[in-house]
Amino acid sequence: MKKILLLICLSLIGCNNMSQESDHKIKSNGFIINTDQKIMLASDDVINIFKAIDKAWFDRDYDKIKTLVAKDATLRFANGDKGEGPDDLINLIEKEYQENLENGVEWGWTTDYAFSVKNTPTDNPKPGDIGEWVLAEFTSEKFNTIEWYQFNEGKLINWYQFNSPLK
Repeated sequence: MKKILLLICLSLIGCNNMSQESDHKIKSNGFIINTDQKIMLASDDVINIFKAIDKAWFDRDYDKIKTLVAKDATLRFANGDKGEGPDDLINLIEKEYQENLENGVEWGWTTDYAFSVKNTPTDNPKPGDIGEWVLAEFTSEKFNTIEWYQFNEGKLINWYQFNSPLK
């Protein structure tokens, strides 16, 4: 019995040491200037939240958007406008939709890709270190669009949009 307990204790110590070693060798790629932090792949959880926002945006499901966007989310639009929270995002969506109707442009886009990243942990987190980020690219009749989404605790907290006209 003593031998079995000794083996269990040694196994737990070995696993703990391996876990600590792997924490110091976090698989990452990229850097953040003036820090020891790196960039690593994040979870599918935020990809699923991103997909829900993308669908709600396409469907103009404003009730759903209100559940996915934090009330104090910062929004930076490709045209230079800034907004805060779900109501400003909803206003942008509706404005774009109405402009498309008036100009005979089809409402919609293709989501070309999306992936999630996050910063390696730090003792002194800055606002950009919180949560996880999704980078997504879209193609529409008028634009090629790249957007960064920052999520924390299941909500969009930060969003940047960049457009390049196709013509």
